[in-house]
Amino acid sequence: MDPLSERQVLWAKYLAYGLGFLVLISIPLQFWYLFSGQSLSGWDTPGHIVLAKEFAKLVPAGSATGWSEVWFGGFPIFYFYPPFYYLIVYCIHILFSVSVESAFSISIFFTILLLFYAIYSFSKQFLWSLYPRYMRILFGFSAVLFYFNYAGDGLQGTSLVGIVEGTVISSFAHSLIFLGLVSIDKYRKSYKLNHLVFFVGLTSVIFYSHLLSSIFYSLILFLYFVEYRSFVRQNIKRFCLAAFVIFFLILPVVYNYIRFSEYTSGVFYGHSYPPLLSILGKDVYDTAMKASVDGGNITLLILTGMFSSGRWLSLVAVIIFVFNFRNFHTSIRSKFITTVIMIFLWFSLDSSFGFIFPNIKIHNYRAFDCFFIAFSILFPYSLRSITGKGKLPLFPVIYFALIIQFFLFLSFNPSKYQDYVSPIWQNARTEEELAIYRNLTERLKSLPKNALVQPEIIKSKSMFGTPHFWLPLLYNAGVRNNLGLTVESSYYSTLVFNWQEFGFGHTFRWGTDVDWRDQLLSLGIGKVDSGYYLDFLFRSGVTHMIGFSPEYQNYINVHAKRLEIVAVEHPFVIVKILSNPNLKWIKPIGLIHSELLNSNSEYGYRDFLKTSNFLQMHVANLGYQTKFLRITKTQLNDIDSSLPFLSSVILVTKENGLGEVSWIQGLNKKNISASLVRESDLPLVTDSISTQNISVLLNQASQVTHIHQVGTEPQSYFRERRISSGELMLDDTAREFFVSEEKNQQQEKPEVLLFSFGGKLYLLGMVISFLLLLVGLVFTKTPYFSFSKTKR
Repeated sequence: MDPLSERQVLWAKYLAYGLGFLVLISIPLQFWYLFSGQSLSGWDTPGHIVLAKEFAKLVPAGSATGWSEVWFGGFPIFYFYPPFYYLIVYCIHILFSVSVESAFSISIFFTILLLFYAIYSFSKQFLWSLYPRYMRILFGFSAVLFYFNYAGDGLQGTSLVGIVEGTVISSFAHSLIFLGLVSIDKYRKSYKLNHLVFFVGLTSVIFYSHLLSSIFYSLILFLYFVEYRSFVRQNIKRFCLAAFVIFFLILPVVYNYIRFSEYTSGVFYGHSYPPLLSILGKDVYDTAMKASVDGGNITLLILTGMFSSGRWLSLVAVIIFVFNFRNFHTSIRSKFITTVIMIFLWFSLDSSFGFIFPNIKIHNYRAFDCFFIAFSILFPYSLRSITGKGKLPLFPVIYFALIIQFFLFLSFNPSKYQDYVSPIWQNARTEEELAIYRNLTERLKSLPKNALVQPEIIKSKSMFGTPHFWLPLLYNAGVRNNLGLTVESSYYSTLVFNWQEFGFGHTFRWGTDVDWRDQLLSLGIGKVDSGYYLDFLFRSGVTHMIGFSPEYQNYINVHAKRLEIVAVEHPFVIVKILSNPNLKWIKPIGLIHSELLNSNSEYGYRDFLKTSNFLQMHVANLGYQTKFLRITKTQLNDIDSSLPFLSSVILVTKENGLGEVSWIQGLNKKNISASLVRESDLPLVTDSISTQNISVLLNQASQVTHIHQVGTEPQSYFRERRISSGELMLDDTAREFFVSEEKNQQQEKPEVLLFSFGGKLYLLGMVISFLLLLVGLVFTKTPYFSFSKTKR
């Protein structure tokens, strides 16, 4: 190499290392507030902090799962949402003696660094390993900043906006996914067992971190093994052993999902967002839209904004990628990642996968996140395609692109795109708002000890609007919340969203595929604000409501006889829900399906809830209020002991078989009111034979003063819950109904237990997976352990 070329390389190194250093030191400067010790603004972030606090209560008892009273009126916690990330928060909390809030903020910063490192490592391993280090820095850092500068479309789990808003756990899992792919690819190239050990530990931890990301990871691994199938065949024994170890370690996660998935509400977002055009810069689009109100040309404003802000680079990336995709997919180095891009682009635009596999709900924005990370990694590769002989020089092009991205990053504020004045919660509020918050906390603390509060949820970023404004407020006040961060832990919240349509339709509902609102509305028979929603809340154990909107105030006025104002902290009003004086209370009605009689098949959790809620509308229209209880195989075998607690029994049938009719006649001979209801009649409001039968049953039932669960407040129904005397039955609100044994009817507070052995195994498997990951990390970083079966 001639002296001039050596000087060029030397200067290139100085420039690359210098710019790389500036990028690295800008990260802590951009996220300084994560070390302030203050609570953060955000959408899901406050709720995750509450979950971290709940997890911190479980660990000292040696369990990773348990029962929490804070949300849904009581729900099984961490059975459906793996808690490994909260274990990291707990470790930071203990090791550095900081609050859980501070520990969570520090964990966010750690996740940002980890994601930076993971994207860089993957880029280097699969695309840039043959380039000198200074070029790898430019390529890798360019890929990272292309992803980090994504302004997004609100909280959709993508890049820094999603991380600071509360989807940090999925981003953490994505980091581990890329590191897992790096480790398996290093093993493919070196056959060093330490990389395989690291891969096993990483894979296990991913399953303990985020279930949907685990599904994505499994799919990506499948694509990798198909791409390198000859490598898999050569190592089939080792991979079988690795798969066995992974399965053994993640067995608690798999077991919980298989056994208890029927109790999850199945949140599902069937529409595609954020739009792909948001790659070009939603911030530019928003600015142009505001300026166009004053008469500006929207197209010209967008083009001007893209070039003045540097977002034009995103347009260049899309164009180059589209016109070079064929070359990328035929290249040995980039074929695998382009395959990943195509698959997750499909998932981000199409929700069919979630319908084909009903228990695996693909949130489109999380699939988009995986697509966009892969797209960002391929961005520098796209720039390389326009350089070479007779084209643009490679180093200046990449360096210039990284400079633009760096300035975009310096001006990028994730919280700004979520309409927060400050990323710190307290700094984002006015003194007046903080005073209202403090006073409202005191008001809530004055409520009765067993109060269960239903908050008004408005989809807004204002102080009083965000759904998760209530989570820390009610938690800090020591009041149980009737909703929560996610609806993945109970079908109850899904029922709330369906019943809210009656007079409370202005409130925000999470997406769900369990949508019976249209059918319930059709059963309302034209009654406007008839109190169906209040009746549902009352029979599900909700004692109070709180809200502030004009619609909420009007609702109080309309239902003045049902809502008693107990506290006012303007604009908030806390009301107590009273019983409906116009409805006659009768004892619960047992509900059984003919398939239990004919084929010994249990009444499905979801099917029972759908049927019982239809029947509740019929019952309310006929002037009665009661509970519907699911009769299971156990109760059917000892039906005589359950009958004293029931006013009647309804058998849901498909065909009115002779055996079903004779079973009903047998109950009638015992002086037990019982009747058949055809499934086909349930959605109908006409005077069918089934509805007439229901009317007869209700008229025969004796009226009671009130219906309450004996000795316990309503909780989300969960099969693992056990009681020493009596039974816990599923009622029509997805809650548990306590039926006591005759000798224990006077027992005031029955003890309800949740077996902790499974939680101990869960924590043990999670800790072992983490330790295996650390062992693999030590092995890969220590030359002494770099054993290999390849010849040296």
